[in-house]
Amino acid sequence: MRQIVFPGALRGKTAYLLDAKTAHYLIDVRRMKAGDVFEAIDEEGSRFRCTIVSRENEGAHVRLESIEPDDLAAQQDRQLQIALVQALPKGQKFDLIIRQAVELEVNLIVPVITKFCVAEEAPERAHSKLERRRRIIREALQQSGSSALTEIVPAARLSELDKVLREHGFDRENSLRIMFHESDAANSKPLHELLAHMQNRVAICIGPEGGFSEEDYSALAEMGFMVHHAQGPIMRVETAAIFAISAVRAIALEREIWNR
Repeated sequence: MRQIVFPGALRGKTAYLLDAKTAHYLIDVRRMKAGDVFEAIDEEGSRFRCTIVSRENEGAHVRLESIEPDDLAAQQDRQLQIALVQALPKGQKFDLIIRQAVELEVNLIVPVITKFCVAEEAPERAHSKLERRRRIIREALQQSGSSALTEIVPAARLSELDKVLREHGFDRENSLRIMFHESDAANSKPLHELLAHMQNRVAICIGPEGGFSEEDYSALAEMGFMVHHAQGPIMRVETAAIFAISAVRAIALEREIWNR
C-alpha cells in the first residue's frame, strides 16, 4: 500500500478502529507498534496523522489528528481535473477501467447507459454495484498512492448526463467535453487543437463495445461534446478509456511546460 484510505468521512473524529486487513499490513508487514505514526486520508479528502494505540482481535485502535492542507482549494483549481464518462461495458471490464482510471488520477467516473450497451443496471442492484465500485477505488487509491480522490456516481441514462456533470463541476461553460469516436473521422478535431485553450476541467466520453448510435452521438453533441477520432486500429473499450485519459494528460503536461 502506498497510502491508507479510510472509508467514509472522519473529519472531526479523534479515534478510529482499523479493520483487520489494514492492521495486519501496518503491524505485521511494516512492523509498526503502539506509539508509531502514519498518515492516512479518508474518502472525503481529509488527511490525518494517525498514532497506533493498541491492537485488538478485530483490528487496531488509532488516534487521529487532522492535517489541514495549505490552500487546498487553490491547488485543485490549478490542477487538471478529469471526468471519465464511460458507457457501461460488459463483464468485468469496467472493474479494470476503474482501477486504471484511479491510477491515472481521474477525479470523477460517470457510468452511462447508451443504446448499444450490453450491460444494464438493475435498480435493485444499483446500490450494491456502487458500493463494490467504491471498494475498488479505495483499494486502487491505497495501492497507487494517487493524490486525486476519485469519485464514482451511480449509472445514469444519457439524458441525465449533463445534470450529473454540472453537479460535479464539469458544466459545459467551464470545462472541455470530448467524445472519443471510433468512426467519425470527418468531424474529428486534433487533440492538440481541442486542448489548446482548454480550462483545467476535461470530460472524456468513451462508448461501449458497440460504439455510439446516431441518437447517442446527437445527444452528446447537444451537450457540447466535441469529437476526436484516434487514427489507427479499433481499440477495445478498456484500452480506449486509458488511451484517452493518458493522451489528454500528456498534452496538458506539455502545454504547462511550454507556457512556463
